[in-house]
Amino acid sequence: MTKKEIDHIIKKESGTVLLVKDSGQTFFEAILNNWISFLSVLYFLSQKKLNYLVLTEKRIILIIRNKVSNEYTLSDFETINYNGIKSVLEITDANQQLSIPLTKLNISYEESKILKHQLSEFLIRKKRCRITQLSKCKLISYI
Repeated sequence: MTKKEIDHIIKKESGTVLLVKDSGQTFFEAILNNWISFLSVLYFLSQKKLNYLVLTEKRIILIIRNKVSNEYTLSDFETINYNGIKSVLEITDANQQLSIPLTKLNISYEESKILKHQLSEFLIRKKRCRITQLSKCKLISYI
C-alpha cells in the first residue's frame, strides 16, 4: 500500500495515522548492504519499506512493509486504549472487546507515548463530532 493510498483512506474516512516507522531489514537486505554498497543504496532508495498504524472512524489498518497485514472493521466503539506492556491495542465495543497485537511494529517507549496521545486526540475529536451531530439532529427535529 502506497502513501498516496493511505492518505486517500484517511481523507475519505476522516482518520489519522497513529504511527509511522521504518521497517527493519530482512536477512537478504542486510547481506546486500554489506557486500555491494552502491547497489544497496539504489536498492534501499527504490524499496523503502514503512510500517503504518492507521485509525479511521470505520476501521483500523496495520500495514507492515508497505503491505496490509491486518484490517479490522469497527462498529461504534466506546473506548480504545493502547497497552504498552503487552503491545496491544484494546478496543471496547458495546458487545465485545477486541485486542489487536502490535508486536510486529516493535513500538518503543517514546512511540508508545505518542501513540497514546494520538488515540486520546482521536477520541476527543470523535466525541466532538457526536455532540455536534446530536445538536444538529435536535435542531432538525424541532423544525
